[in-house]
Amino acid sequence: MGKLLTFWWYIRRYKYVVALLIFLLILGVLDENSLWVRYQRRVEISNLHRQIEKYQAQYDAETAQLEALENNPAAVERLAREKYLMKRDNEDLFVFMDANEYQVRNEARTRRAAVQHVSSDNSSATTATDDSLTAQTDSIIE
Repeated sequence: MGKLLTFWWYIRRYKYVVALLIFLLILGVLDENSLWVRYQRRVEISNLHRQIEKYQAQYDAETAQLEALENNPAAVERLAREKYLMKRDNEDLFVFMDANEYQVRNEARTRRAAVQHVSSDNSSATTATDDSLTAQTDSIIE
């Protein structure tokens, strides 16, 4: 009983300090609009703004590339050669890549083969162009 009276006396004597501490505890941590939650939301908003800027830059670059592809046949050929490793009939193509890039391409080829297998089970409406492109890309990667 003595400890309880001592505690009660302490609260009565420093009631404003105790009330202030309880208020700060509720405001800082416990409330759903606490300072901690506000800080986390502010960090999330800044991350989202960075993502918006990144996607806007990507959109602008892809829009410029699309315009170039629509207006310039040489750009179409350059894209086909660089990105899809296509070549003319009378050319040989040598691709140099490090081990990580080879692993990524190999995994993509495996996924593409699995998707083609599933799509061929569902419908046999694949075009000769898609098959020749896949065969040509697979032979180049190997």
